[in-house]
Amino acid sequence: MLFAVSFVFGQKSKKIFVENEVLVKMKGGVSLSAMTNASNKLGASLVETLGDTAWVRIKLPDNLTVENALAEYRNFEEVEAVQPNFYYHLLVTPNDPQFTSTGMWGLAKISAPSAWDFTTGSSAVVVADIDTGLRYTHDDLAANAWTNPGEIQNNGVDDDGNGFVDDFYGWDFFYNDSNPIDDAGGHGTHTAGTIGAVGNNLVGVTGVNWNVKIMPIKIYSPVGTDSTSAMLVNAYNYVRMMKNRGVNIRVTNNSYGGCGEACGYDQATKDALDAMGNAGILNVFAAGNDNRNIETTPSFPASYTSPTVLSVASSTSTDVRSSFSNYGVVSVDLAAPGSSVLSTYANSNTSYATLSGTSMATPHVTGAAALLSAYNPSLSPASLKATLMNTVDPLSNWTSFVKTGGRLNVARALQNQTVCTFSSPDASKTISRNGGTFTISINAPQNCDYEVKSNVSWITVTTTAPLSGNGTVSLNVAPTPKASRSGTISIGGQVYKITQLQ
Repeated sequence: MLFAVSFVFGQKSKKIFVENEVLVKMKGGVSLSAMTNASNKLGASLVETLGDTAWVRIKLPDNLTVENALAEYRNFEEVEAVQPNFYYHLLVTPNDPQFTSTGMWGLAKISAPSAWDFTTGSSAVVVADIDTGLRYTHDDLAANAWTNPGEIQNNGVDDDGNGFVDDFYGWDFFYNDSNPIDDAGGHGTHTAGTIGAVGNNLVGVTGVNWNVKIMPIKIYSPVGTDSTSAMLVNAYNYVRMMKNRGVNIRVTNNSYGGCGEACGYDQATKDALDAMGNAGILNVFAAGNDNRNIETTPSFPASYTSPTVLSVASSTSTDVRSSFSNYGVVSVDLAAPGSSVLSTYANSNTSYATLSGTSMATPHVTGAAALLSAYNPSLSPASLKATLMNTVDPLSNWTSFVKTGGRLNVARALQNQTVCTFSSPDASKTISRNGGTFTISINAPQNCDYEVKSNVSWITVTTTAPLSGNGTVSLNVAPTPKASRSGTISIGGQVYKITQLQ
C-alpha cells in the first residue's frame, strides 16, 4: 500500500504520517534485543516501546522511505504488523454558544469544521455583500465589518478621492448616502452572518469564515422591491472601482433576483457585472425561490451566461432540493444549505433569526470562496469557481437539478484545488487574404469557464460564450482589401495573435 502526502500553497501542511518513522508490532515471544538486531539490518533503530502492547517505534535512516520500510519489515519473521506513525489533527471547533444549534446544520453539512483545520479565513480577504445593508455594530459582526482605510468617518470629506464622501463602511446606493446600515428587514445582516460571523468569540453563531472583511453594499429600501437597474449598476461599479484601487475584494454575495427584482434580461447590469468579473471578482448569485426550471423560464441575474457568475440552489438538511428552490442543469451550478438557516439579524446587536431561501444558500458558497481565497490567494475567479464546482459532494438527488449534481463541500475544495489555465496548440494563426471561418482548440480543466473576445473589427467570434473546459473557438475573418494585417483575440484573458497575409 502506498501513502501520499499532500501540500497546499499558503498554509500549514497536512502530513499524514511521520516521514522517518514506523510502528512495529512484535510477534509473541520476540525480545526487544531481537527486534533491535532486525532493525539494525536496515540501518534503523528502536527508539521507544509503546507500553505493554508489543508495539515499538522505529527511527528510519535517511535513505529509507516509510513505504519501503513497510515492505521490508513485513518480511521479518519477528514482526506481526507494521504501519506508519500517523499524525492526528484536531478538527477546529468554535466556542460560539449557538454553533451546535440545529439552525447551524449547514456548516457541518458542507464540512466547514474540517475546513477550519486548514484555515479559518483572513482579514485580508474582502467580500462585498450586495444586499439590504449590514448592522455593522452587531456583536457577532462588528470585528469583521470592512472599513475604508482611506476614509475618515463622518468628517464630510472625500478623503480618498474616490467620489464618495465618508464611505467608511461602504455605500447605500438606494438612498445614495454613506450609511449602509441594514434597515430593510435584516436580510443583509443574515447573509453576512453566514459568510463571516466572528468565530470563536464566545458570542452567538459563527460564519463559514471566522476572519474576513464584509463590505456592505446596500441596494434596497425597507420596501425591498423598488431598487433599479441604475442603482445596481452603480453598486457594481463601486465594487469594481474599489477593487481596482487596491481593496482585496475576491467575491460578491448576491442573494437577490427573479421577477420583481430582475424581470428580464438587463444588458446594463450584465455589462457592469461582467466588468466586475474582468477586474478579478467572483460573483455568487441565488438561483431564486420560484420552484422552477430556469432553463425554460430564466431567473436573472442567476441565468446570465457570464464566466464569473456562480449560481446556487438551496438544499435541506437531508440533502434534497428545498421545495422553493429554482434549478437548472445548465444555469445552476451547485447546491448549498438554504432551509432553516440560523444567522445574525438586524433587530439589535444581539439578534439572531432562522430564515430559508436560496438567499441563505448563496452566502454558504460565498463564504467558501472567501475561505478558499484566504487559503490560496493566487486563485483566479475562474479557479475559485471551478474548484467549488469540482469538489461538491455528488448526490443522486441533485443530478437532474444542478450542473455539478452535488452540494458544496468546502473542506474538499481546500484540499483539491483546480487551477484554470487556457492553452492551445495554436499560439498564433496565419490566415490568407480571403479570410473565412477558422477554429482554435482550447485545453482547460473541467468547469473552467472563459470568454472569447476579438480585439479588432475584422475578426468575429462565432462561438457562443462562455466556453467551459476543453473546447473549440470558431472565428470568422473578413477578407483583407489591401495590405497584410494582424490582430488579436483574448481567450480566458490570454492573447492569441491572428495574422492575415496579402
